[in-house]
Formats: sequence, C-alpha cells, structure tokens
Amino acid sequence: MKRIPLTAAVALVALATTYPPRIAHSAYPTDSGSSTVVRPPSAIVIDGRFEDWQAIEPSWNDSAGDVGGRGIDLGRLWAASDAERVFLCFETGIELGLQGGNDIALHIDGDDDISTGTARSGMGIDLVWRFGQREGAVYSGPTGARRRIEQSDIGLRQGPTVTSTTFEISLLRSSLPPGDAIRICITTGSHPGSDRLPDTDGGVRVALSDAASSDAAFDAPDARSLEREHPDDLRVATYNVLFDGLFKRPAPFIRILRAIDPDVICFQEIWSHTAQQAVDQVNLALPDGAPWYGGSTEDGLIVSRYPIIEDQSLDEAGNHWALIDLPDETYGADLSLVSAHPPCCDNEQGRQEELDGIAAWMRDLKLGGSPGIPSGTFIVIAGDMNLVGSSKQVETLVAGSIGDERRFGRAAAADWDGTPLSDASPLHIGGREGYTWRDDTSRFAPGKLDYIVYSDSVMEMTGGFVLRTEDLPRDMLARYGLRASDTGEASDHLPVVADFRPR
Repeated sequence: MKRIPLTAAVALVALATTYPPRIAHSAYPTDSGSSTVVRPPSAIVIDGRFEDWQAIEPSWNDSAGDVGGRGIDLGRLWAASDAERVFLCFETGIELGLQGGNDIALHIDGDDDISTGTARSGMGIDLVWRFGQREGAVYSGPTGARRRIEQSDIGLRQGPTVTSTTFEISLLRSSLPPGDAIRICITTGSHPGSDRLPDTDGGVRVALSDAASSDAAFDAPDARSLEREHPDDLRVATYNVLFDGLFKRPAPFIRILRAIDPDVICFQEIWSHTAQQAVDQVNLALPDGAPWYGGSTEDGLIVSRYPIIEDQSLDEAGNHWALIDLPDETYGADLSLVSAHPPCCDNEQGRQEELDGIAAWMRDLKLGGSPGIPSGTFIVIAGDMNLVGSSKQVETLVAGSIGDERRFGRAAAADWDGTPLSDASPLHIGGREGYTWRDDTSRFAPGKLDYIVYSDSVMEMTGGFVLRTEDLPRDMLARYGLRASDTGEASDHLPVVADFRPR
C-alpha cells in the first residue's frame, strides 16, 4: 500500500474456538434443504480468475430476478473442499466490491447439525461472515455463544480484489466444528429487495472431501524451484519494501533477493534513499562483479543488471520510466519499463489519474513521441498498483483505456499488435493462491495489489511466482538460503517475479 503512516502494531491473539468431540449426527429432516456432493478441487486457485471452476458443477442456481430487478441478485454457487479448506464461488448479479459497501453475509452450519450453533434460516449456524463489514462471528456449543472474529481467524482468502460480479473465497476448515458436511446460506441484507441463496430454509448442503490439502502442491517438481526455465530468460521483479525496509531491515531482503536473483527490479516505498543506495543494497545480495544500474524519482525506483539508456519521471507522484539496454545477442530488443505506485485505498480518483497518465505515456512512447521507442521494444509495467476499487482501473493498466480522455487524450491499444497487455498474474510457490499483500493484523483479507503486465506480442512469459517464505518446505528454504520468517519480516507485500524471453 502507499502513503499511510504506520500505526502501532497490536498483537492479534488468534481466536481458537474449541468444539467438544461428539458422535457425528444431524438433526435435520432427511428432506431439508438442498444437497450436493463435490469432488476435491484439483486446481482451485484463489486468484480472482474463474476458469478453474468450470470443471465443477454448480451446487445451486438461484432464480434470476427474485429481488424485483434491483440490487444484488445472487446467481450460481459453486463449492469444493480439501482436508484444509472450503472453497466457494458465487455470483452477485451486479458489479460490486466485496470488502465494503454491501451487506452480503455468508452463513455456515459447519457440522450439518441444526441443534448446535445459532438457529437461523432453518440451520444451526456456527459461523457468519459479513463481507462488507469485514468481520464475522462464531457460535459455539448448544447455547450458540457468540464470539467476534476477523479475517485472519478463519484464514479468509478472496478474489478478485477489485469490483466484480463473481467472487471466489476460501476459509480454513479448522475454523468450523468437525464434520463431513456443511450447509451454506448467503444473504444480501434484511431490507426490502434483498436476496437469499437458497430461498428455502435448510441451506445448500455440501459434503466435504478429506483429499490432500494444498501442501500437496509442493509435490510437483517445478513447484520446488525458484530457477528460470532457461538461464537467458529475463527475470523482472516488483517489490514494495514497506517504508524503506530494504535499508531498515536489510537481512531478510538480502536473502530474498539472492534467492530470486532478478535481472530488473521495480521497488516501491523507497523514499529516503537514492537509486545508488538501492544499487548498493542489491550488490550486497548479488555481488557478481558486474555493475548494477539505478534510476529513481520520488516513489518509482528501478535497479537493473543492464545499463539504463534513458529514464525520467512520468508525473509528480514519482511513477518512473526507464529504457533498459538489453543484450542484443540474447533478446534482440530493449526493455521499456515503468515502476508504478498509484495511491491506495479509497483514493479512487487519484489512482485513476495516475493510471491514466501511465496509459497516455505508454501510448505516446509507441507513437514516436519524445523520447519514443522502436517498434517491438519489450514493454513491462510493474509495481504496487493498489487496485482495490473499480475493475475499470485494471482495464486502464492492461488495455490502455483512459478514464479522462479530455485531460490525457484518446486511449490507444497498449500492445504493439493492437491488443491489451497480458497480466503475468503468477501464483505462490506451490500454486494455490495469488495474493501479493497480506497483513494478519488488518481487517482486510489478503489481496492482489502488485502487478507485472507485459507486451505478449513480443515477449513470452516462461515462468513466475509470488514468494512467501512462511509456506516453503524446509528443504527448499535450506536450498535457497532463506528463513521461514523472511518475507513476513521484510514487508507486508510479497516479491512478485516473472520470467520472459523474446517471441
């Protein structure tokens, strides 16, 4: 994130609700509610994309228009599970942001037992999560005693981080009482025109799977490596270092940079140090004898293994552009790179203005304005984009659409072939999540804030990853000289990496 002062860190005590063991049973009538059995998700990834849900039949299809044609109109619900998590995907009918400005609530009977939890919607509800309020409650024991919870208490993951008409989430099964089935109900409020899925009492019953958890993703050989597919692939990384953390907390950053071994790095939140000082820090991690090069403005800092031909600020906010001289014999083109950091949180207008400015800058570069770049030059825009509002801002970043054409001029296709750029969108090592920012003391769920987008007409992405050392197996940590605590100690953002070669 950007431009928010640090507040005093408050130790968050994880809320652990203990459910007494009991004989598994259900007091529901056999014909109550709706039932579905789902297979374990072999490739469900919480990344704000939904192709992976296509192989799963919907658990429920709510009637369209049952809210009188206004407001949120819930549609299909998909469900899946493994030994660790419950995965859900649902449609809202209108575009909205899930983490604010709505009254959507998820109600779960975690043990398929109407006699426990709190009685509501013909269910014995053990957990309620209210997305717009970013908080929930658990109801334990036969009396349904209530206790407030936050996103970290249930390991909540959700996507996309921007507005959408479809959302996917997952939560820890350990946040629910033990059982082999759950019941689900989604509501959109108690006001006139609100909707409920399903419309009948008893919820949607989902049988749970005890298939291997997401840790099994590390069994794949390519999930245990941080290496490039080929040594000559160009590795680009973006990393928000959280208030000059590269200098205030150098040790974990040095280990991380040594492990990911980038060729070009876009840093954000280096405010009190120069590009040369950043180059010196990178040299500590990667002292290969060859010089490193740096360019920066207020909040856009680029460090490169290859010479910077030209660089300058795009705007007063400090988003920075550089033309990097890649070896002709390997790549056949140079790299036009923007390190960007639009404002965070509720500053929708400021963020759109900066993204509009970046889109206009890239348009003018391609059209031969000063400084201009030759046709076929590699194009990459990377940074902490803080995309937590309208999905239209993703379109500006990727497609070059401009919100204020009166001020910034007409939009132009972002790639050389007249198509949008591609979003690298790498996943965590192990391949099951796509978030790039996480703060378990925050009420906001982990989200995708950091992007690498590129010109796929001239560049092929050959690999990439988001690194979170806390999730790596011990043997992998040892192989790369990392500590499990490194990314958590370094920043609230994770390093995002993508590898490229010429098409």
